[in-house]
Amino acid sequence: MYSLRGVIVILCALLSASRAQDDVKKGPCDVFIQDVNNLTLNCSRRNIDRIPAWPEEIHKIAGKDACVLITFFNNSITNVTELGTVPGNKIAISFKSNRIKEIEDDAFKNIHRLVYLDLSSNRLSGDVLRSEIFQGPYKNGVYSEISLETLNLGYNQIHSLDKYLFQYTPNLTRLYLNNNPIEILDHVTILAISSATKLEVLDLAKTDIDAIPLETFRGLVNLKQIDLSGNQFLTVPESLSLVGSTLQYLTFNNNPLVELNDDSFLGLSNLLELEVGENNYLDEVKRSTFTPLKSLRVLHLCHNKKLKYISHNAFRGLKEKWTLKEVYLDDNNLSELSTDLLPWDKLEVLGMTGNNWLCNCDLANIVTKQNAGSKFKPGEIPYCAAPMRLSGAYITNITVSFCPQFDTTFALKKRFSVSDLRPKHVLWSILGVGTVVGIGMICGLFFNFIKAFFKKNLRSQPIQYVNINDDLA
Repeated sequence: MYSLRGVIVILCALLSASRAQDDVKKGPCDVFIQDVNNLTLNCSRRNIDRIPAWPEEIHKIAGKDACVLITFFNNSITNVTELGTVPGNKIAISFKSNRIKEIEDDAFKNIHRLVYLDLSSNRLSGDVLRSEIFQGPYKNGVYSEISLETLNLGYNQIHSLDKYLFQYTPNLTRLYLNNNPIEILDHVTILAISSATKLEVLDLAKTDIDAIPLETFRGLVNLKQIDLSGNQFLTVPESLSLVGSTLQYLTFNNNPLVELNDDSFLGLSNLLELEVGENNYLDEVKRSTFTPLKSLRVLHLCHNKKLKYISHNAFRGLKEKWTLKEVYLDDNNLSELSTDLLPWDKLEVLGMTGNNWLCNCDLANIVTKQNAGSKFKPGEIPYCAAPMRLSGAYITNITVSFCPQFDTTFALKKRFSVSDLRPKHVLWSILGVGTVVGIGMICGLFFNFIKAFFKKNLRSQPIQYVNINDDLA
């Protein structure tokens, strides 16, 4: 997900921090020189409250592509003052887990090749963070830029960012704002984020936001990865479609969404990996939910404790040009899956553990006939929860032998012949005809009797005419 150089720098910084012993040291910082190209200055866990001067050994680095790693992890530093010059082409500094609540202007101007800076787990507020912190040396009437590529501001007290914060860091590609009480991406914060036009990774996890305005992504034409976990989103933000042509990794865990539908991932045609997990209210994945994800390779749909239904058309339109290689459906509330949900035999890895599987004919078809049983990782074969006689058995052990077998061939129609008649058939035919004739005769006699009765008793009487004049006389 990260660029190779970024990963190397981050791992090196973590490695240097791990070399510190668990007990607090009070001596000078430790210097580890691997060669002329690699030096680590470990000042972690020293109970220091201010930044010391650099030791002389730090100037022994002479390689053209020298990498210098400096860590002040887990101290009591409250103020970052102007740092001394550090030789090297790639410099990483970590102030993680201190008590920093102030950073002086020009703090990093002497470290022009600073590419990685970790200020996470401190007491920084948005008012403290300003562009003057990151400005380089003053030359010809202007401040120069620094080479910062990765900035970690996670676990602080940031509500908002200054709109000019990244004015002197044009190469910023990874920004971590996770675990800050941002709540609302206000206008100035949006301007700050959108000004980092080379940004590739953006972490907004656990910032209590519930919306991302469209303007946030308008300038981020290189964004590849975003983490929106642990927020208050009821739906996947529509604004993500603005970076759909570049976005490759989306993490959307632990949000209060109830369903995923055909609008959830519109425009994300180049997404390679999607993670939607730990969403405690998600109970349904509807028709055509994943249809827009035409390049998806890995799907994590795990740990959604109420998810009990996935539409058999959830991947509608993708089966003809199937790209998915790994699908993880672990630890949901699923019991059944449709046999045509996806082309099971085209997967490379399938995860289904931690569900209450009903081992019926459909599941047997998926596991055996469609070869899904061979896609499970070793030690991660799911169990049957029902019916009772199969409870606790691996789903790979069930077969289709107990399922009804239907003959789909058509038998030729046989013509009738006199030789097919049997005595009982003739007898029943005679009795049937006699019964019908008898009933007809009885009905005819009854009808004639009724007709004769009415003629005899209800015959019409002749009309008699009376002369009115004779009556009056």
